[in-house]
Amino acid sequence: MVFASDRYTDLQFHFEEPELATGSIHSVTTPGMQLTEFYMNAGQPFQLIDDNPKEAAESVFVLNGSAQSQFHNHSSSLSFTKGQHNLQYNREFTGNHIISTSCFHALTISYDPNFLKGLLQSDDPGTERLADCLHGAKTYLASHDALQCTARIAGVIGAIRECRFTGMIRYLFLESKMMELFVLQMEQAQLAADCKTDSHWSIADREKLYAVKDYIENAYLEVFSLKDLTYKFNLNEFKLKKGYKQLFETTVFGHVHQLRMKKAQALLQNKAMNVTEAAFFIGYNNVSSFCTEFKKRFGYSPGRPANLLKSA
Repeated sequence: MVFASDRYTDLQFHFEEPELATGSIHSVTTPGMQLTEFYMNAGQPFQLIDDNPKEAAESVFVLNGSAQSQFHNHSSSLSFTKGQHNLQYNREFTGNHIISTSCFHALTISYDPNFLKGLLQSDDPGTERLADCLHGAKTYLASHDALQCTARIAGVIGAIRECRFTGMIRYLFLESKMMELFVLQMEQAQLAADCKTDSHWSIADREKLYAVKDYIENAYLEVFSLKDLTYKFNLNEFKLKKGYKQLFETTVFGHVHQLRMKKAQALLQNKAMNVTEAAFFIGYNNVSSFCTEFKKRFGYSPGRPANLLKSA
């Protein structure tokens, strides 16, 4: 037991079974939600069996390893690899999980179904399908194929794992980040569904949009405008803005900002620059604004490099 109050519980558990497996479980329980980081090393592929029927809603984010899950009331199996995620609601959450790698590392958020019912409305376009399944006790899966973690989702997971807050502030921060991950999952699932039904993106347009993404990931420290990109890649501004949002679940400059902040984080962790230098390097003219955004994004101030949580 790390911490306990009327609102929050923080537990850490380490296990070691000789010639079988070693691992750790770290869970934080908040009203209506439980965040769990799970790590297991068996030295070889292994199987986990969940034979305890229960109603459950759960988000899964795979940090390392690969898994294939077969639930008793699903006709097809669900597959995950590193960097993928999904969200499921099931009245009978039982099944077999084949871990095809020797190590498996995942972050999960379990939701009390009644908690979700209280949050969601059936007439909201972004959550309508999940709300209907919860109220009708029908199985829900955010996406038939696992979704790829976006830069924003990866950033929130990083902020959770690198959180340097202590005491009650730590648990308020983690609770807010759990809700942020849920919102980002719902947004991505809706965008993925829209992309499947949106037929106006030609192969040529998609290739141009992916070319823009590749360009940004190499030139994110340079100064350019949307108009510059439209000329460079022969796309009109509407297609650039809407297509980028649909295909990559972020805006053009949201992606640029994410990459710049990650660069600043790396520079500070490697002690290549101090806070002021890193702020100016990625384009901030105001160091205070940089520090505020850095702490909001990563959960600790840039002047205090994070000690990454160990997974085992």
